[in-house]
Amino acid sequence: MCKVIIFGCIAAAILLTAAYGAPVEKTEKEILLEALLSDLELLKGIDNDFLDFYTPNDKQECNHATLACFLKELKVLEQDVDEKYKQHVNNIVKNLEDLQDRGFSNPTCKKCEANEKNKFPEFHKAMTSFLQSMY
Repeated sequence: MCKVIIFGCIAAAILLTAAYGAPVEKTEKEILLEALLSDLELLKGIDNDFLDFYTPNDKQECNHATLACFLKELKVLEQDVDEKYKQHVNNIVKNLEDLQDRGFSNPTCKKCEANEKNKFPEFHKAMTSFLQSMY
């Protein structure tokens, strides 16, 4: 009788875990993407109408080229941003570098300079959207 009760409790615990999901630890990529999105949100207030940024719009097949382009353009922004935003830009640059696969190359992907130039608000929106799609 005790065995039946014990096995019944174990079975119930297994079913509840399966139904509600056991807590899953986040991957390093998910942690990086969360940090990127958080820092990117803090850059919303940048008032930069004098610079144009190449804004990639590739979503799926050219993730690495798109990341490289965003990284390249952020390094330009890093030189001209107000001091209060500089640390957030540095954090984003570092996290994008960590997220990038340096050995990856796809000759069919567009070069960064082939993308449309936009002002910072459009660049910010495109980068946020891209990183959310990777998440």
